[in-house]
Amino acid sequence: MLFTPAFKKYLLVISTVLLGNVAPVQAALETLPCGVTVEPCFSYTHTCSAMVVQFIQSAKRRIFLAGYAFTSREITRALEDAHLRGVQVHLVLDKSNELSRVSTAPQLIAHGIDVRINHRYAIMHHKFIVADDAVGFGSMNFTYAGNQRNAENFTIFRHAPSLTTHYATEFVRLYQEALPYVSRIEPHKKRSSFLP
Repeated sequence: MLFTPAFKKYLLVISTVLLGNVAPVQAALETLPCGVTVEPCFSYTHTCSAMVVQFIQSAKRRIFLAGYAFTSREITRALEDAHLRGVQVHLVLDKSNELSRVSTAPQLIAHGIDVRINHRYAIMHHKFIVADDAVGFGSMNFTYAGNQRNAENFTIFRHAPSLTTHYATEFVRLYQEALPYVSRIEPHKKRSSFLP
């Protein structure tokens, strides 16, 4: 298999981080020869949610977010703020968010943000964000556990128009097959005080 020089450089950066030759912070943002910048984050640093929030804050025109679990209050607030700034914000989430009591999808909808649910697959397990002309993706769910408890990753790619286009196209495809969010949580049923 042939690798481009840019990808070889990326592998060198990643392997250097993995082998421990360079502190992760020093290698976190590397400009590749083709102009692409790669900003990886690993959850053991407990900074991935903050990086995602900064990524959302950088958006001026559009944010497309596809996610499985969505409970992060920090990311929810960043999306609400982006919406208030006039950024177009659209989400496609897994159907489990309709049954979750901790999903922040209802809060986003209350703030006028477009949230759709994809029912087509056993699980809609994507975790990516397109912000203007950049894209970020990884294994991390947009949750507290994804940032604090699990072994996860999230990487942002800037100045990678082809990659961003692929993810924006995938988002549009998911969006078109999704339906508007509807909570499917049953109201708490009162317990009867009648004792037999």
